[in-house]
Amino acid sequence: MSVLMSLQNHQIKKSTIQETRDLLDNTITLHWVKAHIGVAGNEAADRAAKSAASKDAIDTHLGIPERSIKLMLKDSLLKKWQQNWERTEIDDKARYTKNIFPEIARTRCISNAYDIQVATNHGLCPFYLRRFNLRNCSCRCGENSEDDIMHYVAKCHLLAHMRKFNKERQLSSSNTVIPCPQ
Repeated sequence: MSVLMSLQNHQIKKSTIQETRDLLDNTITLHWVKAHIGVAGNEAADRAAKSAASKDAIDTHLGIPERSIKLMLKDSLLKKWQQNWERTEIDDKARYTKNIFPEIARTRCISNAYDIQVATNHGLCPFYLRRFNLRNCSCRCGENSEDDIMHYVAKCHLLAHMRKFNKERQLSSSNTVIPCPQ
């Protein structure tokens, strides 16, 4: 009965159902026939069912399910992406982000604009703005260092109180993008 319902469905997901529908030219009629009274088609169907039931192995190939193919493709793409990521040279633009995220992860999604700026070292810090001649000053702390995002996140003594606050928050949360410096 489930096969008949599948044949009736407009959204066919299995190729064998579509092939059956095509062979039947979309014309399917169901008739009830009393069993074991000598109707040739019914007797042939009965013999075929008994023969199939007595076999040790199933002799039909249903193909690989579409979901399995999609999962294999996703897995293959992730592996290739990880290999490309690992081959990224240290002087490449991605080196900063690669230090934060050494491995590819499909589950990681950053939707906060500030977190994205930290993860990519792009944002409103002097280091980034200087690249576009938009700012020509350093951090007010007076340290002679690259004033990139990591300077503000991990080194700048003017922001030490924020790091302390953030460290306390991180202890109660497992969703940390960048580990708090020790």
